[in-house]
Amino acid sequence: MKNSLLLVFLLLFCAMQSLAQNTVSGRVTSAEDNTPLPGVTVKVKGTTTGVQTSVDGTYTIKASQGQVLVFSFVGTQPVEQTVTGSGPINVKLKADTKSLNEVIVTALGIKQNRRGLGYQAQQLNAADIAESNQTNPLNALKGKLAGVQITSDGGAAGSGTRIQIRGINSLSPSANNQPLFVIDGIPVSNNTDQFGGASGDGFQNSNRFSDINPDDIETMTVLKGPAASALYGLRAGNGAIVITTKSGKAGKTSFNYKTSFSFDDVTRTPPIQTTYGNGNLGANAITLNTWGPPIAPGTPVYNPYDLFFKTGHMLQNAFTTSGGTDKISYYTSFDNAHQKGVVPNSTYDKNSFRINTSLRASDKLKFDATANYINANSTNPRTGVSSGAIYYLMKHTNTVDPSDYLNADGTQKVYNASIDNPFYFAQNAYLKTNVNRIIGTLGFDFTPTNWLDINYKVGVDHYTDFRQAYIEKGLIISRLGSMDEQRLGYNEINSNFIAKATKQFNSKWSGSLLVGQAFTNIKSSSLSTNASQAIVDKFISINNYSVYAPTGSSSKRNIFGVFGEANLSYNRTLYLDVTGRNDWSSTLPESNRSFFYPSASLSYVFTETLGMQNNPIFNFGKLRVSYAAVGKDTDPYQIGLYYQTVQAFNGVSGIRQATTIGDSNLLPERNAGPEFGGEFHFLNDRITLDANYAITYSTNQIVPVPTSLASGFDTYVTNSGKIRNNSIELLLSATVFNNDKFKWTANANWSSTKGSVLTMPPGVSEIAFQPATPWVKEIIKTGGRPGDWYGWPYQRVSDPNSPYNGQLIIGSDGFPSVNQNLAVNYLVGNAFPDWVGGIGSTFSYKNFTLSFQFNFRKGGDVFDISRYQRYITGIGAETQFRNAAVVYKGVVNTGTAAAPVYAPNTQTVNITQSLFSNLYEYEVATENNGFQDASWIRLQNVGLSYSLPKSILSRTFIKSATLSVTGNNLWVSTPFIGFDPESSTYGAASNAVGYVGTGIPATRSIFMALNVNF
Repeated sequence: MKNSLLLVFLLLFCAMQSLAQNTVSGRVTSAEDNTPLPGVTVKVKGTTTGVQTSVDGTYTIKASQGQVLVFSFVGTQPVEQTVTGSGPINVKLKADTKSLNEVIVTALGIKQNRRGLGYQAQQLNAADIAESNQTNPLNALKGKLAGVQITSDGGAAGSGTRIQIRGINSLSPSANNQPLFVIDGIPVSNNTDQFGGASGDGFQNSNRFSDINPDDIETMTVLKGPAASALYGLRAGNGAIVITTKSGKAGKTSFNYKTSFSFDDVTRTPPIQTTYGNGNLGANAITLNTWGPPIAPGTPVYNPYDLFFKTGHMLQNAFTTSGGTDKISYYTSFDNAHQKGVVPNSTYDKNSFRINTSLRASDKLKFDATANYINANSTNPRTGVSSGAIYYLMKHTNTVDPSDYLNADGTQKVYNASIDNPFYFAQNAYLKTNVNRIIGTLGFDFTPTNWLDINYKVGVDHYTDFRQAYIEKGLIISRLGSMDEQRLGYNEINSNFIAKATKQFNSKWSGSLLVGQAFTNIKSSSLSTNASQAIVDKFISINNYSVYAPTGSSSKRNIFGVFGEANLSYNRTLYLDVTGRNDWSSTLPESNRSFFYPSASLSYVFTETLGMQNNPIFNFGKLRVSYAAVGKDTDPYQIGLYYQTVQAFNGVSGIRQATTIGDSNLLPERNAGPEFGGEFHFLNDRITLDANYAITYSTNQIVPVPTSLASGFDTYVTNSGKIRNNSIELLLSATVFNNDKFKWTANANWSSTKGSVLTMPPGVSEIAFQPATPWVKEIIKTGGRPGDWYGWPYQRVSDPNSPYNGQLIIGSDGFPSVNQNLAVNYLVGNAFPDWVGGIGSTFSYKNFTLSFQFNFRKGGDVFDISRYQRYITGIGAETQFRNAAVVYKGVVNTGTAAAPVYAPNTQTVNITQSLFSNLYEYEVATENNGFQDASWIRLQNVGLSYSLPKSILSRTFIKSATLSVTGNNLWVSTPFIGFDPESSTYGAASNAVGYVGTGIPATRSIFMALNVNF
């Protein structure tokens, strides 16, 4: 009987407890815009019971009356609500300004809290990108990223930009060393399709990421090392740039209109001499040169640069609209940009239209779709090493007006037959491009339970580029006239499937597991026709020629990958992340096309263990370490033997064996190495310091090895060679002052990357990177560094025990000279800087905001290819010191070559025209020929804006309005003599960095803008 009563009491107690446990439900939304927040953690305080909100922000949880529910979400302030037993509990979460910067978009578009990252990644927001008004988003990043070098081609309208993360990873001159670009989870092309050959006689072509409208970008994350980008596979062997575009939010439809107008001019030009005029050897002569007699008083003197370079302009208009409900949201944008360049016949026009939509079909299923159409057109004059508008401009004399270039019959007026007029050349030798591009994605998110999320997305990137390169009859480069038409096609399809499970094991332990699959298909094609010998003058048609040479090519490439990631965290203190990916590439041999690469990272928030999270001096400290490996395949058709079709001759066509053969056992390249770092916050997050050290080993280099022509081939593609890059990166940000009226924030970054060539391919002693002239060459050798320059400096005393050590050795004729055995060259410098950095600040006072950004470069030598043209022709300022008697400071050898005896030089010599064209005594010496230090301090950006007070706008339909003035590249201080040393001769696609001086030079710009929201 007692047992029966006890059982009854137990049943009654359980029933009462069950009745006390309520089913609590509700919805969590954003306090800023009332949009639902999926993925919010809802926990019963003091227990392990917890759930996450669904796609529409709703949740259901078991809790007793009086218990406390804790609502937490990355980037928001946590909220606690007590269960009262009646009605739903709806919560609005506010953004946490202290932790906003901790939310970062990482690989595969996954949002993570920065405190758990085991590697370094930098994220910039929309304001960081839009504030400089750059049409190419990459240019907006200059000076803001540690360990990242961004180099513009120059000042041509629509010119391209190159980005490189942590140095060169591939020995091959033609290898791609730029990162992967990903927009809304789908990789897209950043190709720079160069028009022109390796000689540099070409054009400043756009990189394809410049097609993207900067105003569409919400965030841009730079994943720098293998651990950060490993999940993206072999295409992210050089890092990844992850872009998230803007999306619509529930609520009233909003509109934005932005307009801006710029004034652009050339930053700096080479100095010229204005004392001596046209002629040779001090006498008047009808010649190209400016070695004539002193210019007579009253004779007009012309600076060719001042006449040729004009003020350019850019007009931009952008209109966006966004809005929606809790079921459907949308964002649309239209952007138009028209640019008139700083040189004749230079224009760029871009139109972009984007639509992003999202549909919540249910509380578990959401669909997303994006579409972006871009049309970009450009016209730019031909530039180059041995011809081109800038080449002829630099050689032009100072007593002939270059802007007076037309005869009465429309032909060009020149003062010497060995030169084309730069104005006439620019108008009659140019490239037109017309790009049409479509980028689209379609995907869904399915959340069958509160712990599982399934995502699928497919995307396409398709563009065509129609080009016409025209050269009018009579120009030196093509006396009979010529025209090239080229049609480029590119199509990339990506398919990504991801499933992610998350689990809160208890109050301290949580984890997640992600698995996925990716497929990439890339097809490209090129069809070109070269036509020569024009029939009718100035008739621009491919049908107006007598001789034709068509060429065509196509390629395709498939990549299939599977990947996974496991994440485990303990008590918001210890975070472990392990990934693995296996790729299969169609460009590798069947036996080697499957390759696996793992990564692991660990981070430890030691201030949590030490109980310092509320310390007013040092409130956050994290240490991190990672190790990762990623692979890189090769271009299509690099293995085995291939054949090529040849142009028909006398009605007979055929095929021939290619002169390149590839290793049938070719392996993928490997980039692997550790990374160590830490993140430290002081004064309640007002000061943040991030320090990082990374080592990357690049092995199994895929390189073209020269072979004996007797084999029937000239190149053998195989694996060999090893590079190591050591990178140090520092990031500092601070809120210096902050109150209701005034705020001052500051940022700084510093980085240094040093590469080393550990091994070279067997039988290959060196690899030259596109030598432009015989004066100096960029060569890679074992024991050297990528970017090493080799040349011929003046001979100097090299005896440490001699009091004359380091002084010039003067020859018997009284002049210094180089070693006349030019088969032997010498290491003279390196193209990559010793370190780079940036410093910036933003000041906000009431409705005014002032910001600036400096960037710095220490070291890094560049070769001004065109400088020797300026001193040979006598127009360069260095030639103004002429017809003078001097004694070179140095020593003469009074002994023998084997036993030298040095004494100070006392011989007097005359500086004449012949010195500047003497190969050994001046022309080839690295001290004179254009090889220079390109260190700089640059004022990259200054901006001032004013937001109209709400009291003025409150009675209008305008929500906000901002007026701004922005200056880019306003000032640069550098020892370099010439144009801005940042501009690259060979374009954004080339690994031959450091060659400068032949393209349209860099510009500075001032933008005036109006931005209105209504």
